[in-house]
Amino acid sequence: MRILIYLIAWGLVAAFFVAPLGHLVTLPNFDQYMEILKHENTIKAIKNTFWVSLSVGLVCVAIGVPLAWLLTRTNIPSKDSLRSWFCLPYAIPPYVGAIGWIILANPTSGLLNTVFGLNLNIYSFPGLVWIESSFLFTFVLLTTLTALDKMDSSLEEAARLSGANGLQVFRDISLPLLKPAIFNGFVLSFLATAASFGVPAMIGGPARIYLMTTQIYTFQRMGTTQGIQMATAVSVLLMITTLILLFSAQTTIGKQKTYLVSGKSVRPSLIHLKNSKVPLLIILSLLLFVIFALPLLGVLISALSTIQGSWSFSNLGLGNFVRVLFETEETARAIGNSLFLGFGAALICTSISFFIAYFPVRTTWRGKNMLGIFASVPFSTPGTVLALALILTFSQGYFGAGPSLYNTLGLILVAYVVKYMSLSIKTVQDGYSLIHPSLEEAARISGASWWATLQTIYLPLLKSSLIASAFFIFMPVMGELTMTILLTGPGLETVGTLIFSLQEYSDVGGGGAAVLSVLVVGIVFSLNFALKKISKGRYGL
Repeated sequence: MRILIYLIAWGLVAAFFVAPLGHLVTLPNFDQYMEILKHENTIKAIKNTFWVSLSVGLVCVAIGVPLAWLLTRTNIPSKDSLRSWFCLPYAIPPYVGAIGWIILANPTSGLLNTVFGLNLNIYSFPGLVWIESSFLFTFVLLTTLTALDKMDSSLEEAARLSGANGLQVFRDISLPLLKPAIFNGFVLSFLATAASFGVPAMIGGPARIYLMTTQIYTFQRMGTTQGIQMATAVSVLLMITTLILLFSAQTTIGKQKTYLVSGKSVRPSLIHLKNSKVPLLIILSLLLFVIFALPLLGVLISALSTIQGSWSFSNLGLGNFVRVLFETEETARAIGNSLFLGFGAALICTSISFFIAYFPVRTTWRGKNMLGIFASVPFSTPGTVLALALILTFSQGYFGAGPSLYNTLGLILVAYVVKYMSLSIKTVQDGYSLIHPSLEEAARISGASWWATLQTIYLPLLKSSLIASAFFIFMPVMGELTMTILLTGPGLETVGTLIFSLQEYSDVGGGGAAVLSVLVVGIVFSLNFALKKISKGRYGL
């Protein structure tokens, strides 16, 4: 039974995770690549993608690293609460922040401009970088927090006993040890920016700053053979660049493993901030307000404003909520589709991961780790690239065999499963690693089959990990936009694509996108709270 499940798992990974991307790579020929590289718009998109991604990565490092150090190595008040709040932007789609900042800093009608006279213009290169950074800094924050939590504090203690102050300890001891984690966070934020679609479309479009993802969308929407060929060539270039950067990051980190000292149980002694405690707490609170609370406040004000651009208490009401949630036909369909896709993807990913995650932890079979590695490739691939690969794979059946999935919820569901499966596998694998193998050995000695062992031993003990896996899939699916914008069609609206269409062109009265954004944020907050409650703080932000 184990061998059969193992072979089926390999077949699924090869057919759905590897083959579509491999097929995409083989489609463009050399002449098409040369045509793309000579295309003026493509060259601009590549340059813009590089500079925006690089800028976002550097800003994320500038925010995330000092913040992680303050939250782990000092006695600043309310550290645990601040840590949770600063990590929450990780779970919210960045395009929700884009909508908030459009409300706040639109050059003609932005709230901060008309009320406070700040003269801000969010439709600019700095505006695009700021919005991406205010959400993606969590990649650097989380990787640095993890490294600091695992770091051997005795090295820092020795430096302090030698007379070094807190800043010197951070500069000479902590920072060199954190280089792999910081670099990893930088690469993740860089790649997340290069792969994003919502923010570049909403902010970069009016500013005429086009990135590779928006260029892929433009080519694909041309609806011609040439458009598909050009979109495919740009997608392959973006995918290859992404995988090279990820491989380089992993190689660099692997070479620097000897510098990390982890696994110690001794808690580091905290640096007493003394008179700096209150000022730093105020600065962090202001930073949290600007990064997180202010754009969400802008979204809420827009959702409550009867007339957009008229900022007064008399203009506030629930009219937009009634109109969008109860009077707009597409809303019920979009919410229904998103719930179906969310629950479906969560169920499928968690069920498959329950089996796949077993083999790396509980067997010594050759290639056991490759299953998870191949399954993680689509997660590392930009969503627009993966969506295009699946369109070309399933548009006339699976490589020409069987029914077409193009313009169906089935193809969107396949895309979500393929994209987020690695999150589920890693979560369930973590649960397997915490279960002692002696329990399985005892079950076998008692005569239980492998299938019975899974049902009676692993399934009950993995309950919290399986629930966490389902949550981790459901949350991003509810607001997914980057892939869905290419896969959707008439009657296939999701919450993410409906927000985009309401924001960009189909909401005459305005405020509709903000209403649905409030709904998405509310769902994310509720799920995160429930997950932390169920897992007793082990999972969640």
